[in-house]
Amino acid sequence: MSSEPTIDADSELRSLLALSEAYDSEMLGLLEAAWNTSTRRLVVCMAFCKAAVVHGISQRVLIEEGLHGTALSLIRLHFEAVVRAAWILHAAKDDWLEKFTAPVPEGNLSEPQMGPPIPAMLDAVASVAPEAALELRRLNETVKVMHSFVHGGAYLVVHALRGYPPENLIAVIQNRNLLSLILANVLVIASGKSSLRNAVRDLASRHRSCMPPVRSA
Repeated sequence: MSSEPTIDADSELRSLLALSEAYDSEMLGLLEAAWNTSTRRLVVCMAFCKAAVVHGISQRVLIEEGLHGTALSLIRLHFEAVVRAAWILHAAKDDWLEKFTAPVPEGNLSEPQMGPPIPAMLDAVASVAPEAALELRRLNETVKVMHSFVHGGAYLVVHALRGYPPENLIAVIQNRNLLSLILANVLVIASGKSSLRNAVRDLASRHRSCMPPVRSA
């Protein structure tokens, strides 16, 4: 009896990375097209959007080069930048923005004002964009373990000794792509441009093959 063919995970990962490179190119184009710094709120939001796009691209490039541990440590940075961009756009109070953007005295290296914890940000986003908050909460469960890579925990040690299976890297990139799609929606809303109204839908349609599998109800 012949066995069923197995999926070559390494080949699948390489294919996914190539598809994701094309996706990243469009994300960069959207960032440029959506750029809007007409208010203080939008200046800060766009800064986080740009940081998120860069973090996402860096993950892909590092995985392509086999530098998986560093790529995994960026997952948390990417996720938090997207959440903060959404929170600033939808829910940050004006007095927080004023404190956050206040000039820092020369020689003072402390932050002028930090935002609330991620769960509080997600609660605030949920009141305005419930679908985005729901997806971000789901992704938050998958990135909690990445604290270990950021702060030098046991997962970092195990990965350094045993590596990271290509199947897991495939899931990492797919979730990264979904997170970037949520960011695309933030960019479109923040842009205020009617010409970008269908940008997220079109982006999702063109790059469906590099997104996570559709979950059954």
